[in-house]
Amino acid sequence: MKNSILLGFYRPIASFLFLLFFLIGCESPEDVQPSGRLSQDRKGNSSNIIYGKTMDLWGGTARVWVERVQGKPIAIGIELSAEALENLPHEVQEIVLPLPGPLHATGFKTVMIGWNPEGHEPAGVYTLPHFDFHFYMITEGQIHQIMGGIDQGGYDLQDRGVFPNVYTFGPVPFAVPHMGLHWSDVTSPEFSPAGFSKTFIYGSNQNRVTFLEPMITLAYLQSLSPGTSVESPVRSLLIHDKPGYYPTSYTITRTGDSYIIALTDLVWRHK
Repeated sequence: MKNSILLGFYRPIASFLFLLFFLIGCESPEDVQPSGRLSQDRKGNSSNIIYGKTMDLWGGTARVWVERVQGKPIAIGIELSAEALENLPHEVQEIVLPLPGPLHATGFKTVMIGWNPEGHEPAGVYTLPHFDFHFYMITEGQIHQIMGGIDQGGYDLQDRGVFPNVYTFGPVPFAVPHMGLHWSDVTSPEFSPAGFSKTFIYGSNQNRVTFLEPMITLAYLQSLSPGTSVESPVRSLLIHDKPGYYPTSYTITRTGDSYIIALTDLVWRHK
């Protein structure tokens, strides 16, 4: 159960993060024409979106997609039908979604949706119903091999300056089993009186970055009016040990009948 697993991870970092904040102030793809904000890149070039297999989820549907311009990926994302948010389960769930084949060329290998109906520790920070949208750069098999516990590789990542200096894992690098070590931006709203609505998490295992994670509350998604699209910047890694396409922003979109969570403005990084 994720709640019980995360309890040991988040409790020791709660006071640390609050203090620090105040101190620093593959399935068969379907090739379709895109619609909305993802129909053109910033230079006006037309693009195409390739979808993975649509799966039934919580009374609705979910699917993963990759958008390309002239063969190069510029965004990857998850599309959830509005119905999927109307009958959410009462227990914690982690769902692996089928991928479109071209997504592997981005460097991402596994995409998961996590649902936390009561949130998780630390109390008063992430204890709200929310979703974890995990974009992993490792396979599902490798994810399941992560045992959890103290991950000394976190210190190596710190020493090498891989993350922007506002990202931290807390007083000790405790990894969640079958996920990894979570790195939070201590300047994010959840560590201020504004409270948690959406945030961007990095994850690692041993001494390598392994996932990127927009984390968004149910209330925030439901507050969006149809036609709304909110783009937020992503603080880029300072060192990229694994070559691949990394986002410089993430975007949350509400259409008439779906919610879209995407890693956007992808840029190739190799060092």
